[in-house]
Amino acid sequence: MNNHKNIKEESIIETTLFGEALELGNARITYDSLSALDLRQPVAALVDDLGEDLLQITCANGDIVDVGWYPAWNAAGRLRVVAVRGQDWEAPVFSARPEKDPRALLQALRAALASVA
Repeated sequence: MNNHKNIKEESIIETTLFGEALELGNARITYDSLSALDLRQPVAALVDDLGEDLLQITCANGDIVDVGWYPAWNAAGRLRVVAVRGQDWEAPVFSARPEKDPRALLQALRAALASVA
């Protein structure tokens, strides 16, 4: 008699952003205008592309990680990373304003994803 165990394989989605791996867990990128940007360039060179909607990651349970530039198209703006549970945009479970640096942004994205995992 053979003893078969049902093994549930976890599907860990991984993507590359700014040349570094970013594990998404069970989430999917649903909008991305961020990965095409070279954040090492001066803000003045990027300002026309820095809107409120830069990246959105949607989890299987509906939680959202969102990246935007606030105020949009403004050289004095800053990146903002939020994690939202249950569409409650007024009370995000995570919020950060990382520097306009790929490593700082990736660190904030990883923390945001962990907050809704």
